[in-house]
Amino acid sequence: PLTLFSNDREAFFAGRPNRFLIMARSGDELIPCHCPNPGRMEELLFPGTRLILEKRQNTGRAKTAWTAAALYHQAFPADKASSADKASSADRASSADGAVVPLVSSRANLAAKKLILPRIITGLKEVHPEYTLGNSRFDFFCTGRGNTKHLVEVKACSLVEYGTAMFPDAPSERARKHLEELAALKQQGYFCHIVFVIVHGNPGVFMPNLHTDPAFAAALCRHKKDVALHAALIQCDNGGKAELLREVPLDLSHGKLAEENRGSYLVVLRLARKTVLCPGALGKISLRPGWYVYAGSAQKNLRQRLSRHLTKTNKTKHWHIDYLAARGEKPAGFPIASYRNLECALAAGLKKTGGMGIPGFGASDCRNSCGSHLYYFEEPPLENREFIGLLLRFRHREAFIP
Repeated sequence: PLTLFSNDREAFFAGRPNRFLIMARSGDELIPCHCPNPGRMEELLFPGTRLILEKRQNTGRAKTAWTAAALYHQAFPADKASSADKASSADRASSADGAVVPLVSSRANLAAKKLILPRIITGLKEVHPEYTLGNSRFDFFCTGRGNTKHLVEVKACSLVEYGTAMFPDAPSERARKHLEELAALKQQGYFCHIVFVIVHGNPGVFMPNLHTDPAFAAALCRHKKDVALHAALIQCDNGGKAELLREVPLDLSHGKLAEENRGSYLVVLRLARKTVLCPGALGKISLRPGWYVYAGSAQKNLRQRLSRHLTKTNKTKHWHIDYLAARGEKPAGFPIASYRNLECALAAGLKKTGGMGIPGFGASDCRNSCGSHLYYFEEPPLENREFIGLLLRFRHREAFIP
């Protein structure tokens, strides 16, 4: 069997100071760990999440002695019933703690080489990793039956919720560049492939993430005839042994939506102290310190609208959120490309996750009598599983309902 990591010890997630560093806790010990996945992993990393740590080699040069090689992930509620019916032996072995999610994204290449390439390239003969062609380097150059020439790019996909796997979880200019290069190289006689290695869960479909990277999603749909696209599901046990379960169908039907730049969004920000605002006709309101989440929508220029909300200076205050954004800290925006206006549904979801509505804020022209489109939270929403579950439910499911 293929082994993707070793389980040298286990600990619990305590924080992520930057993209490349995870702090783990074991009893009273705080353990700095290399983070081998540069993605956001917002749906995976919560305080108390159980981690699998691998001892690093060549620690004399490394800044940390450990790598956060994998973690245990509890699926969000809507996935549990469907996943249980088709759980593999690896699922059942770790069901008490959740599915094992390998985090070393570069090792997806090993899984692709050993488990997936022999299935997608007929008569596979030679496999050359890290292949340089011109000014570009691709994960694999392979030859197949009849000496056909194949270029392969591999992408690790760990964002799997509500029955849908998506890539990427953060904007990836590199992924789009590789796609464009592969599409052009088809004209030179190469068979070109992108393999999405889905590393956990039970997805019924894979699609490009048009919420976080609409440019890549639109390009993938545009070049689907030029580049062969494959999605395959692997699963690991807690010792790192991996197996290929099945190929996963791709849904590339939303390319137009990715290009239309419309949908809904959430804005999250923090007030460090008690703040008094006078947002237009709403009058004077007093807001306590803490976290605030605003639900909005834009039927055109979604990304520009969201960017405007996150900018503090040099803008005319037009919406209620403009007054709050000027005083808030740590602003973050979460676009949801969608066929329908989901603003009111998002506001209702925020209330259900424990948010306290600010009367009238952002809802002066609401036709559904929501009462508020701004909700207060005492603790950081991005560390709240219910909030992340709400965001993913809308991104992975609600967004695509006409």
